[in-house]
Amino acid sequence: MNKPRVLLSNDDGITAPGLRALAAALSADGFCSFCVSAPSGERSAQSHCITVGKHLHTWELPVEGAEEAYAVEGTPADSVMIALYGPLLRNPSFNLVVSGINRGDNCGLHVIYSGTVGAAREAACKDVPAIAVSLDNYLARTEEQYATAATYTVALMKAVLGVLPPPSTWAWPAGSASLTASLAGQVVNVNVPQGSVGDVRGFYLAYQGQHCHFPNWTELEADAHIKEEHNGGVTLRAFRNAAGSLRGDASEGCDSWAVSQGYVAVTPVGLRSDLPLTVAAAAQRVQPQVVRALATAMVAAAGHLGVQAGGIPKEVVAAAAAASEAAGAAASPLAAGMVGASHAAC
Repeated sequence: MNKPRVLLSNDDGITAPGLRALAAALSADGFCSFCVSAPSGERSAQSHCITVGKHLHTWELPVEGAEEAYAVEGTPADSVMIALYGPLLRNPSFNLVVSGINRGDNCGLHVIYSGTVGAAREAACKDVPAIAVSLDNYLARTEEQYATAATYTVALMKAVLGVLPPPSTWAWPAGSASLTASLAGQVVNVNVPQGSVGDVRGFYLAYQGQHCHFPNWTELEADAHIKEEHNGGVTLRAFRNAAGSLRGDASEGCDSWAVSQGYVAVTPVGLRSDLPLTVAAAAQRVQPQVVRALATAMVAAAGHLGVQAGGIPKEVVAAAAAASEAAGAAASPLAAGMVGASHAAC
């Protein structure tokens, strides 16, 4: 049987330890074949910026286990776009795109700025299921520091691709599309807390919060070469931006709250930004198949790792219980709000 095909990208650059750690974990597991198309260097906070009107240069750069790996002298979204729809790769067909593992979280409003999310969003725009993964540790500089995030990412990838089936007590309703089909055109934003595999409580289906850093601008001496270009014709001022104060969001159920509680936050992010203008329009936006698909993947991955799967709506748990009973599975703790013997859902 053919292995699933996965495309890896990121915004920290093709040599970044987060991407390298994930590639090494995929290579060691062997459940999929994968290619890499990622920026040639640091491209954080590029959002969904793309390159137009000029050449986009690429070159091969080996990545452990990858069938093909290219550095792209462009943005994260460029890297995914050219891999999926350009002549860069021998086979541009993929079952899943994964962007990351990013250095630092992408909770809350950070998704607006994030190149990690932008790369995943580019895939979703083309109806390819996409996962953006970030580690809540801005100081992570070695592959070893990404080991926990890689372990959880691989488990979730295997579940989404159907390699890890959910337990028999959690059934997919009859007539439903596959998990990957249900997640086509969606971004799954994943944020992993710091710590060892044993420190993480499990997965939590979270909503996007308001977590956001404010800017901290500092005025500096203008660069000499820029001064020379202007030759004294203007009053030149130079500034540098850095992360300033954090407006956190501790609202129970949101992504930053879940990470603070030791969970891997799993958040579905849509492609549309407008607000529904009527109740009827809002009802049409509800996508129960996406929630069911993510819940199913989380339960399968959690079962594999022996951890909890929380934040799953009660109606989804009840539907899974009913489907399992209809399929002839034995009675389970699902109806009481439990996933499997030890995996909580709420």
